Amino acid sequence: MTRTEISASRKKTALTLAISLGFVATGWATFPHADADPELWKSQLVILFFGLCSVVALWLLIRPQRLLLDDEGFIVTGGLTWSQRKIYWRDIDSFFLYRLPKGGKMIGFNYKPEARKDSILSNIARQIGADGALPKGWPLSDEQMVEELNARRLQAVSPR
Repeated sequence: MTRTEISASRKKTALTLAISLGFVATGWATFPHADADPELWKSQLVILFFGLCSVVALWLLIRPQRLLLDDEGFIVTGGLTWSQRKIYWRDIDSFFLYRLPKGGKMIGFNYKPEARKDSILSNIARQIGADGALPKGWPLSDEQMVEELNARRLQAVSPR
């Protein structure tokens, strides 16, 4: 098996940036000009939240996330990730899609029991639905990513 790199979709990131900037512009356009308006905080909150989303999306365009796959495992780099940590195929039970509590879905994975590390964060993550998850925004659909990752994992751990 060779080393493969999957880069986050710049189109999806650019769309996120455009939508966030649209909400910032809408918040700014509806920003009340009266200082005593009791609803002022709502416009400020919209501008602040989507302004931060815009900054993150812009950063992800500059430094896109990448998923590096090789014979041993995978590493997520780029984006807001500063430290790299390899996750080994032999430690993973499977990849799957799981539903988030407020809707949406993510690519999750569970560790094999002998590879699990018990900590407060890992126990909370396990209760939400997975031991770990991959970020969103890959060029393939979530379903295709799960198939690709499970195929790579099976190929790597199968006896030769």
